[in-house]
Amino acid sequence: MYFIKNILFINFAVLLLCIGCSQLKMDSTEVINSNVVMPTNEYSLGFNRIVFSIINNEGSESQKPLSVSVENIKTNKLYTIDPVFYKWPNKNGGFYVLNTIFDNEGSYFININDLTDSDFIYKKKINITDNELTPKLGELIPVLNNKIITDTQDISEITSDSEPDYDFYQYKLSEVLNNDKLIIVFFLSPNFCKTATCFPQLDVLKNLKSKYHDKITFIHVEVYENPHLIKGNINNAKISSALNEWNIKSEPYTFLIDKNNYLFRKFQGYVSFEEIENYIVNLINE
Repeated sequence: MYFIKNILFINFAVLLLCIGCSQLKMDSTEVINSNVVMPTNEYSLGFNRIVFSIINNEGSESQKPLSVSVENIKTNKLYTIDPVFYKWPNKNGGFYVLNTIFDNEGSYFININDLTDSDFIYKKKINITDNELTPKLGELIPVLNNKIITDTQDISEITSDSEPDYDFYQYKLSEVLNNDKLIIVFFLSPNFCKTATCFPQLDVLKNLKSKYHDKITFIHVEVYENPHLIKGNINNAKISSALNEWNIKSEPYTFLIDKNNYLFRKFQGYVSFEEIENYIVNLINE
């Protein structure tokens, strides 16, 4: 896993396009439209959140009418999904989220068609297995040995955030279990990030904390073991052992845990304030 220094978010769409292309493993049965970027790559049985953007020369496009379907390659069973569109913060364009459930293991096609352009075709093959990388939805959260303020004399040793919220580093995960509050654990490196989404993601979480500080405990896990020693040279970086505990292979990654310590939702990549708040409100009102 390699992380590069965070760049200006205004260039996110272009950077994400490059990252998405580098991660794609082409298959002879795939038809790829170069204007579509689908950065999420963890798929499993049960609930899945799949993200994609449509890119043009100016960056990610605004919302447009799409037809999206999921096709079981073995059975040819096909069903449609209505994608939800979210805007990028402080810039034009946005991204789509597909929420779907896979009941069976096997290979599937994600089909995306632009209803305003008959030549626009995107078809991506994904494989569904029961071997999730990160913690599984609906299960008790695993142990996490996250660093907190009392582990060090200088907060710069546990976060690369230049303006850290000290509340994010107050508690070990084990200390906030069974306290009748929701928990959000997020893995990202504000200043040394593979994508350009870590800093805006951090802003989302700080804003959520301002609104729900009495109902949610927030825990930030810095990607690097030694952020204070990197000093602009990523070769000095050492990946945090906490990422291995939850098998985190990309960033940002955000986990929403219910009051009973079960993992309710996980978000690979950027998640907007509106999207995650919808789940928070539902859990609070239960």
